[in-house]
Amino acid sequence: MRGWTVRTKLTLWYAGSVGAISLLGTLLLYYGFAYVSSRSVDIFLHEEAEALGSYLSLSPGADVRTYIARLVAEKEVLGDHNKYVQVRNATGEVTERSANLTGVVLPLPEGGIHVREEAFTTIPFRDVSPIRVITFPVVLRSGEVFFVQEGVSLEGEYTFLRQLRTVLFFFLPGMLGLSVLSGRLMARRVLRPVETITRAAQTIEAQDLHRRLPVADPRDEIGQLVGVLNSLLSRLEGAFAQTRQFTADAAHELRTPLAVLRCGMEVAMTRARRAEEYQEALAASVAEVSRLSRVVDDLFSLARADAGSQEFTRERVDLGELLREVYEQAELMAEAKGLRVSLRTNSEVSVRGDRPRLKQLLLNLVDNAVKYTPAGGAVRLTVERAERRAEVSVADTGIGIPAEALPHIFARFYRVDKARSLDEAGGGLGLSICQWVARAHGGEITVRSRLGSGSTFIVSLPVS
Repeated sequence: MRGWTVRTKLTLWYAGSVGAISLLGTLLLYYGFAYVSSRSVDIFLHEEAEALGSYLSLSPGADVRTYIARLVAEKEVLGDHNKYVQVRNATGEVTERSANLTGVVLPLPEGGIHVREEAFTTIPFRDVSPIRVITFPVVLRSGEVFFVQEGVSLEGEYTFLRQLRTVLFFFLPGMLGLSVLSGRLMARRVLRPVETITRAAQTIEAQDLHRRLPVADPRDEIGQLVGVLNSLLSRLEGAFAQTRQFTADAAHELRTPLAVLRCGMEVAMTRARRAEEYQEALAASVAEVSRLSRVVDDLFSLARADAGSQEFTRERVDLGELLREVYEQAELMAEAKGLRVSLRTNSEVSVRGDRPRLKQLLLNLVDNAVKYTPAGGAVRLTVERAERRAEVSVADTGIGIPAEALPHIFARFYRVDKARSLDEAGGGLGLSICQWVARAHGGEITVRSRLGSGSTFIVSLPVS
């Protein structure tokens, strides 16, 4: 079935299923009727033979021949002249028979005759339809044994079964044809929403990812699939928008230091200058190159993180010891701005992770705290254990973050307000890298902040 359409497969599966069920039902119907018909004949023969036997046992001197003639002449549901009756004695000799058995003797059943055991057999009769014969033992009060044999023609039963076979012979192909047609119509109706979705999806390009696929009934399976596809389109739209924004922001961040470098070099080349002026120009250029290198390094790290190719070493890291190293560097950064730095570690807390990356995360947070805290402020570093999590917090008494900006501060190249920024040397990627490192270690980073009252960044990691 490889290469067939779903519509064809559905049609064939439906037609095959209906055909198999119809065939099974037909066979059960036919053999059921055959069994019931055969069983009804046996019950009829038993009742007739039992009645004749009762007549013989109760009236041994009665006119049996007259009774048999009247029995054969009765018009039952089986029709006229289709009953044959004879009586045998204990030795098997025929003592009485119906008139329609002239010159013919109903044979004994296979294995002979046995007292108190009735037997059925089907035999050919006069080159016409076979007859069904019962051999019924009768014990008189005197102890004498007789055997009543009665047969009926099976022509009516065979005719009915032939007619039933003819009807079923035409019924099965017709049922199969109807199942193919109805299966085709059902498959078309079921797959119509899929065709609509397919046509709509073929018209969606990268420029109009805001469009969504139509949903006929969101509660059925196709509606749920369309819901998943629309959710995928939403994520793709967000990813494309983020990529476009990221590209634009990266170009802007790279263009600024390049423009500064170009202007500095052009000014330096306009005329001959003193050595001190050249040194100042070179120093400014080195600062811009350093900033440019930081942005490129951060972009490279985030690109590898997005591609899933960034590898981490997993080792036991003592967060208290790591935070003390960060504290020593924080003191050096804070000294130039006149800030106070404090450290508090309650107990030894360890995690499994990449030590250089974790240190980079904490240094980025400390760098932001120092950068956005005015002179005379304070930065506080804390590590503690909360159940099965390790929490490292970096708190400052700086300018704080507006509430409307909190959901966006981890976005790449996002800056709250450049007018309030105390230092614009950053590339806007530090917090994005912090969030990536935290999530790569199975943790999360959160922030609490009030405008004008400082900020607290909390890194939560699973303990080893």
